[in-house]
Amino acid sequence: MSEIRREERPDPSLVPPLDPTLLHLSREQLSFLQSVVCSDEKELRDRIMEVQKIERYPYPCIRHFHFVSLAMRDNAVYENVLEMGKEGNTLFLDMGCCMGTDVRKLVLDGYPEGNIVAVDIRQEYIDIGHQLYHDKDTCKIRFSSGDVFDIPLSSAISAQSNVSLSAVVHLSQLRGCITHVYTGALFHLFDEATQYAIALRLATLLERTRGAMVFGRHSALEEEGMIEDPMARVRYGHSPKSWPRLWERVFAKLDGVEFAETRVVVKAELREYSGSALQTRMMYWSVSIT
Repeated sequence: MSEIRREERPDPSLVPPLDPTLLHLSREQLSFLQSVVCSDEKELRDRIMEVQKIERYPYPCIRHFHFVSLAMRDNAVYENVLEMGKEGNTLFLDMGCCMGTDVRKLVLDGYPEGNIVAVDIRQEYIDIGHQLYHDKDTCKIRFSSGDVFDIPLSSAISAQSNVSLSAVVHLSQLRGCITHVYTGALFHLFDEATQYAIALRLATLLERTRGAMVFGRHSALEEEGMIEDPMARVRYGHSPKSWPRLWERVFAKLDGVEFAETRVVVKAELREYSGSALQTRMMYWSVSIT
């Protein structure tokens, strides 16, 4: 079993101060936020600034206001995921949902609200999200706190029949049940062995049906290796070549070599990553069952 190295807090002296000038909203982001948060642009920006100040964890994505970006939509498989969701009989998981912007946009685009569960390790992110979007009493997305490392590993993966998200209290109840798993800005927080451990656990949640997939985005490198981190965190950067090898290893362990070689398709591409001081690029990827 791979050793798991959990995320550590950086030295406070290495954490840069908040900078309100880093808030840049695209036309699509602004339109979405004005429709679900506040129509007045100045008031909207003030609310986003206040949310950023509440946050106590020094993630660059918080400093750069990525918690109100629409990053999920930038993945090439987004429209396919959305169409499958509209057809029904799917379950969607956002692992590491932060404040829930991506899944709220997914619902606005047409994915059934009651078929989505969004999980973050920190309950305060979920609470802040409800505060920003003013929807604690109306949102039907199943938000809950949870830790990906609490998902048990075993060789047998069988889906429960007719799983009800309202009855789910632990991620282990979703083993083999999820059609679409999304992770944004999660893997790059960890070292290589821990990323493998995360991938193993996410794969146990996935249905083994055609079209089921894990997809996401995170910082990556042209050639895999350690990321130069300005806050001295130990982080590994995969490449478009090493990422498929990781998932082949995952599914070979869980389902056998033949399944990994014939039923799993991995796509990954690097794109320029604007809006961050980190010397990395962003990899958008998908792992699909065929």
